[in-house]
Amino acid sequence: MIELDADGVPHLVLERTTLPCGLDVIVHRDSSSPQVCANVWYRVGSSDERADLTGFAHLFEHVFKNSLHVPAHHYEILRKAGSSDANASTGADRTAYYEVVPSHELELALWLESDRMGYFAPGMTAERLAQQQQVVVAERRQRYENVPYGAERFLIAAGLYPEGHPHRYLTIGLTEHIEGATLDDVLAFYRTWYVPANATLVVAGDVDARVLDAISRFFGSFPDSVRPSRPQATAHVAAPVVASCTDRFAALTRIHRAWLGPPAFAADEPELDLATAAWTATGTGALWRRLVYDTQLAQRVSAWTANTRLGGEVHVSVDLRTGADPAAVRAILDEEVARPCDPGGLARATTRREAGAIWGLTGLARRAQLLQRYALYTGEPDGLAADLARYRAVTAASANAAVARWVRPDAMVEVETRPV
Repeated sequence: MIELDADGVPHLVLERTTLPCGLDVIVHRDSSSPQVCANVWYRVGSSDERADLTGFAHLFEHVFKNSLHVPAHHYEILRKAGSSDANASTGADRTAYYEVVPSHELELALWLESDRMGYFAPGMTAERLAQQQQVVVAERRQRYENVPYGAERFLIAAGLYPEGHPHRYLTIGLTEHIEGATLDDVLAFYRTWYVPANATLVVAGDVDARVLDAISRFFGSFPDSVRPSRPQATAHVAAPVVASCTDRFAALTRIHRAWLGPPAFAADEPELDLATAAWTATGTGALWRRLVYDTQLAQRVSAWTANTRLGGEVHVSVDLRTGADPAAVRAILDEEVARPCDPGGLARATTRREAGAIWGLTGLARRAQLLQRYALYTGEPDGLAADLARYRAVTAASANAAVARWVRPDAMVEVETRPV
């Protein structure tokens, strides 16, 4: 159920408890449709990897699809039960698994997730690991290497982060580390990070008062566990970094600039998010107008931020029209980023962010994801109202100060990609 406070801001009504094994449980009831989403986040991602075993959190997501009691793929079982959505993903700070099923199949979803959490190790074999290693290496080629502008992603990361920092290698990791992972590595990773105390289970949808009994039945017998401590790492761009590459998959020259930014939910995060959105808004953004409309130097302009527990990033990317002068593009980038932020553009970006957040509440899977994200980063799963308040509090002055603090010429990484 969703309730509105006096200011019309939505709150996701929930119940929260912790099982004796340490599992964090959040229940959000909504009987508007006969469906339920079971969503489990483990507090482990690429930011937790060893420098000699990069890409392992993502590799583990791939092998974590079967167990001793589930010889078939989870998705095959869910499809036969009428699941409308199911997936898994790995990020810098979490690994997520979820399924949306008819409400009368909730116990199936709970059984699959509890079996994944508690009975993975006995069914894991070297053959299964080898198969998924091949899948992940192929994914790296298909999505990172043999794609337009794939090379620049690695160059940007190498410019922002020093050797040993987990963000340097992207979530996919290095091929030699993926291929070199052993069965012992997999089991050690599982026993360290996939304990109940390091996970949050969200059940959202058409459930009744018996849902906590069902959750306890499937997860309550697990032994007590302790949440592992997470490694820390810092990054510092000591001087501007300029690099270039040729790309046989790219059709246009691209200039991509990046800067380090604040961690998730830290000060300046909403300011930088809104500033980058305002810069490149189609029709109104300062960068869009100068580069795409006025000078017609660019085919496309985009800007965005990314924020994790270890820090953040600010990006501006320009795809030049054929024959355009890169020096002219750089001059405009320098000028526009140094100008004060447009209050009207910030207001429009705030409205778009808020509209997107409200629209996202229409889906159960999206709601469960929101609860998980706020629980992960703030400890408060019903964090949407506070998050919207952060964005509403942004002013032109605070946005200008954030840009001046982070988007500095002396801390910039730039990669120019040229088509072959």
